[in-house]
Amino acid sequence: MSEYQYYEFQALDRPLTPAEQKAVSRLSSRVDPHPTRAVFVYHYSDFPGSPEGILAKYYDALFYIANWGSVQLAFRFPKSLLDVTQIAPYCVEDYLRYEEVDDYVLLSFERQDEPSGEWVEGEGSLDELIPLRQAILTGDYRVLYLAWLVGAEEGGWLEDDAAEPPVPDGLQSLTAPLQTFIDLFGIDPQLLQVAAAGSRQRKATPAPDLSQAIAALSPQEQQAWLLRLAQGEANLSLQFNRRRPLPQRAGQSAAARTVGELREKAEALRQAETARRRAAAAAKRAQEMEALALKENDIWRWVHQLIDQKQARAYDEAVTQLLKLKQLAAYQGQTDEFQARINGLYTQYSRRPGFTDRLRNAMSK
Repeated sequence: MSEYQYYEFQALDRPLTPAEQKAVSRLSSRVDPHPTRAVFVYHYSDFPGSPEGILAKYYDALFYIANWGSVQLAFRFPKSLLDVTQIAPYCVEDYLRYEEVDDYVLLSFERQDEPSGEWVEGEGSLDELIPLRQAILTGDYRVLYLAWLVGAEEGGWLEDDAAEPPVPDGLQSLTAPLQTFIDLFGIDPQLLQVAAAGSRQRKATPAPDLSQAIAALSPQEQQAWLLRLAQGEANLSLQFNRRRPLPQRAGQSAAARTVGELREKAEALRQAETARRRAAAAAKRAQEMEALALKENDIWRWVHQLIDQKQARAYDEAVTQLLKLKQLAAYQGQTDEFQARINGLYTQYSRRPGFTDRLRNAMSK
């Protein structure tokens, strides 16, 4: 199977200038200049230079996926809009990290897995994940916690006694972008269930009284904000609201948990789920065998009728029915009786090797 690597960049806060578009297009002859998006697909080569360097210089979002199990989602934020002291508790090496570059903060989610063998497709994924950037800007750190949870599951960097970071509200009711993130980064459902038990319900934030806030500004301040608005400055509403404290979104669970506790409870859930599935499978099999037992005599008669047709397809069907009867005999504890009847078929139809050879081969497996 050939290699597949997909890189997509998107500009959200402002479009690229013609000069910037031209600079990006020099990275590959297959990329057409575009003010807000660039896509690079590789099958036998790799991205020239640093994808995160391109993100830091031109774009606000990056998505990367490869068919050998690598996936990365990265966002660029203005430093003035992201409090890295709130981000830091969720960072786990190889899974979530941030880097300050000039006037920006780059936040990167990553995971390296063994290739699944399934077809990998990157097109459209970033569009589904873009809302997570705005969520982070407004203090919704659920995706940060989910990234930390990936690290907690893997166990490479977090010891059992490591403390859980602040648990965001709303882990029981995940948005579509968060679910897409879970699907791409492969979070264990039992671990997520345990984590969500320590999360409060997410409450709607009351809308601020903007009229009162604007009226409190001096005429000079009002004019300055209007000028910035007219100039198309990105994230201006966020910056205006940052003049007042943001509501605290990430509420800590009543009793802080450790990584070991989360893993232990997740394993208990996993074992309970395994036991439930086994019990359900056993009940289903018992139901199937009881239904088969009611038709056992009819099936034996049908087998003889099929053999008497002296046709290859009829022989195959006869063997299929006999294999079902073999399972029924094992379920009923009548294996010896079943084998005696099979031996009788060998004797009765010894001159029909087309059937007996098929039967012998099926019974030996």
